[in-house]
Amino acid sequence: EAAMLARSMLARCVRARPIVQSVRAAVCAYARADLRAFSTPASLVKELRDKTGSPMMDCKRALEACNGDMTTAMDWLRKKGIASAAKKIGRRSADGLVAVKLQDDKKSGAVVELNSETDFVAKNPIFKKLVEDICLVRLKTKSDMDVEDFKKETVASGPKSTSAVSIDEAVKEMVATVGENCQLRRAQKLEVSEGCIVKYIHTPMGDDVGKLGVLVALESSLSAKDLESFGMELAMHIAAASPKFNTVEDIPQAAIEKESEIFRAQGAESGKPKDVVERMIAGRLKKWHEEVVLHEQDYLIVGQNEKKKKVKDVIESASKTLGKPIKVKGFLRIKCGDESPEKAAE
Repeated sequence: EAAMLARSMLARCVRARPIVQSVRAAVCAYARADLRAFSTPASLVKELRDKTGSPMMDCKRALEACNGDMTTAMDWLRKKGIASAAKKIGRRSADGLVAVKLQDDKKSGAVVELNSETDFVAKNPIFKKLVEDICLVRLKTKSDMDVEDFKKETVASGPKSTSAVSIDEAVKEMVATVGENCQLRRAQKLEVSEGCIVKYIHTPMGDDVGKLGVLVALESSLSAKDLESFGMELAMHIAAASPKFNTVEDIPQAAIEKESEIFRAQGAESGKPKDVVERMIAGRLKKWHEEVVLHEQDYLIVGQNEKKKKVKDVIESASKTLGKPIKVKGFLRIKCGDESPEKAAE
């Protein structure tokens, strides 16, 4: 019996040996990993965080994975960040910032809208810098370039890179940095050969950024200095009145037909004769023009005792006062999350 018991105990020890070895190996591996984690200097982690804006623990993991090499760790973060950024694309981004910039000669101006999910991210200095940098790039591109083509243009640096990257790539880096979906929604430009562009930011959050930006293109032989005061008032009116079109002639035919159909259906329900219905349609279209067309709107920047004037009359009056004709070639009004005029016209 003693011999059988000894053999049984020996067999159990043999069977248990691999388990003991596995446990020992796991403990050693854990200890080595733990030691590596604590061996990364806090100063190095902080430096990487300052350079990339990434969360502290991500910076620590990057340095551990790259044996403390700063350059390799930055690339590691970019790759990991952009991979995770793709998962965030598609979440609704209705907040953000609008940036407005002018060329030094004030012959051209650009306005861009970079969206984020929350106002908290929009206030981030890195976010502000990116939207301003993108706006400066838009100043140098063609006026008729659409936003998708514009995203292929390069910006001097991105939130996680120190060298030039595409605007599309820079926005993805921003997603990785702040952990929210960010999208470049609009990027537009106005130009004049004679006259000037005037800019206005409503409730600015910096020199050239805010939630609502306006550009007005004034064509005239007058100098920018002479036009600036009137142009600023007109830009403030546009910010408040939210016109969708410059003149009646600028309204797409599809938008006119859509409104006419609505008014015609309303008139048909009234049971009135056809000729009366047609006059009703004409009257309602005129009223609609006064709501959505800049030149037909009542001018909002008036004194307490001044009579109401149409914007077109104010432009004519300014031309007489300043001694030279002034023409509003166009305007751009962009508010974060707003429906674009093109979408509204559909």
